[in-house]
Amino acid sequence: MLFFGAANRDPRRWEVPDRFDITRRASGHVAFGYGIHSCVGQMVARLEGEIVLEALARRIERLELSREPLRRMNNTLRGLASLPLQVT
Repeated sequence: MLFFGAANRDPRRWEVPDRFDITRRASGHVAFGYGIHSCVGQMVARLEGEIVLEALARRIERLELSREPLRRMNNTLRGLASLPLQVT
């Protein structure tokens, strides 16, 4: 069984595997698959993410948690049921 929730969290590969690090090198992770199974739309998805984050960074001063995130419990995936944010 493949546990996607463990993907990109190998401490032998990533210095702080459970921390979101926007400066982390993208090579070596499995977000879009690998080899012949890689996502054909990954470059479009990466470009969309970059455009959204750049537009958000230009328009807001601060982004912070307003309450603790609520995790979605699942045996194979990691995710959030909610991520309450305050934007200023």
